[in-house]
Amino acid sequence: AGSIERAPMTDLETEQNGLFGLIFPVAIAAVVLTMLAPFVVGMDQASGVAVGGALATLNLAAIALVVRGVMRGAVLSWGALATVKFALLVFVTWIVIKNHWAGVFPLALGYAALPLGIVVGQLTRAAPARREG
Repeated sequence: AGSIERAPMTDLETEQNGLFGLIFPVAIAAVVLTMLAPFVVGMDQASGVAVGGALATLNLAAIALVVRGVMRGAVLSWGALATVKFALLVFVTWIVIKNHWAGVFPLALGYAALPLGIVVGQLTRAAPARREG
């Protein structure tokens, strides 16, 4: 019985199988939720779902960049980068709500694209190549 070893992955394969590979499914989930929004929150609030979906997609992209930077030896700590990213997300969300560009529920519904897209992306992702030795 041979042992199973992972084949070495290229940088492109690593990025496609990591967080960067989940950005597209999250964006698709945001589009689907935005298309369903008129039936859930009404036509006048559908743009808020789109804003929430855009925030979700951009948030995942920011997380992916932070993680890649940390993995490549970024000088700042993970905690500092995550704190700045979270503070920026809260600030942008506050501006959107304060200026009435989106309501809280439509914004949250659009932001649901993040966990939904991650789950769908993980379920549809091909298993990594393995070699038997």
